[in-house]
Amino acid sequence: MKKWLLLLGLLPMTSWAEPYKPQTQQAEVPQPVELPAIAVPESVPTTMGLKEAVETAMRYQSSLKASESQVRAADGRVRQQAAGLNPRLLLQSTYNEQPITNVAGGFGAVFANSGWTHNATLSQLITDFGHTRDLTAAQEHARDANQAAYEQAQSDVALQVKQSYFNLLSSQRLVKVQEDNIVNRREHVAEARARFNGGLGLPSDVTRAETALSAALFQLSQAQTNTGNNQLQFNLALGLDPRAKISLREEEEPALAYSSTEQLFDMALAQRPELVQYHKQVDSAQSTLDAAYTTSTPSIGINAAYQNRAQPAIETLGINLSISFQALDGGLQDGRITEAKANLDRAKADLEGARQRVLSQVGQAYLNLKNAEQQVASASAEEANARETLRLTNGRYKVGLGIFLDVIDAQSALLTAQTNRVNALTQVYLSRAALTRAVSGVRMD
Repeated sequence: MKKWLLLLGLLPMTSWAEPYKPQTQQAEVPQPVELPAIAVPESVPTTMGLKEAVETAMRYQSSLKASESQVRAADGRVRQQAAGLNPRLLLQSTYNEQPITNVAGGFGAVFANSGWTHNATLSQLITDFGHTRDLTAAQEHARDANQAAYEQAQSDVALQVKQSYFNLLSSQRLVKVQEDNIVNRREHVAEARARFNGGLGLPSDVTRAETALSAALFQLSQAQTNTGNNQLQFNLALGLDPRAKISLREEEEPALAYSSTEQLFDMALAQRPELVQYHKQVDSAQSTLDAAYTTSTPSIGINAAYQNRAQPAIETLGINLSISFQALDGGLQDGRITEAKANLDRAKADLEGARQRVLSQVGQAYLNLKNAEQQVASASAEEANARETLRLTNGRYKVGLGIFLDVIDAQSALLTAQTNRVNALTQVYLSRAALTRAVSGVRMD
């Protein structure tokens, strides 16, 4: 009897107690941090697709300017070497004052044989048995190798621009994914609070919802930071000031057309600028070796000399034939031949190594592309399934058949699936760009 009275006495106390309210803290939506913007050059579009981005880099990227200058320097060396095959005209004028002292019968000095002397000499190499010609050919091949290296640099820059473009585009898409995630998390918070206020939910549901929302805000801040950093990398790839504000059009990397896998390898061996560069280096080394065999051979030339002197008045014109031959060179020619042979062997080995690297890059790019395409299909199915799971879980929770923890897990699974799909699509575009670079080198579109 006393027990029942005690329980009845406690009932009013229970009805008077304040309901428990979860103690949570709310975070503000992070705002993206931006650098102070500067004016973009007039020739640079403020909104870019792939083509505009690559074209901009071709104009502004400093590494390409350095590579192009090497081509011009190599062309200058060709002209210097080829000058030995062309006629040369030397013009020279001198003025002379010749004093004569101790003049007989008096004192002082007089000047005689004074005046201008003019000389003109025209010379032409007849033959040095191909020595200068081979050295010129070596420089021409070296220039062509520098030109191929410049094209390779263009190809590398184009790939870097595309990689930066798709990385920036991917980070922007991930920011949108995180923003959508925050919208869903806010809906879950509102649902959890509504059920709790209606006496159907648990306090832990509210705290879980608020925790998940705070985590989503933190992830959004990270995504915004990644976007800012990728913007800096994109500007760096373009050769522009990092503060230049450039927006992107959403474009895809076009798929490379080919009929068979074997065709990819054949195309790479025929088109890659690196292989052209190494072939030209072999040709240059061969021409240098040919020139080494004629290091000490005779050199035959002809020159015509004209002289006009005022005092005493003399005017002469002569034609001379000159032959020079170093009978003993102290082993100079043998040394040059040995060095040139070694350089030729190295150039051939470098060519073979480059060929193997090209084939390996093609194979790796092809495998990466096929794997990325499979991942897109898997990620798309994962996203669809996760979205349906979230819909069903939300429905069960709203009618009181499920627990809120399942809703949280389902939303997290959808976020992961959406992120995986964005990353998989980005990897497809990056793999296409890498395959294009591996097969054909420079491609502007």
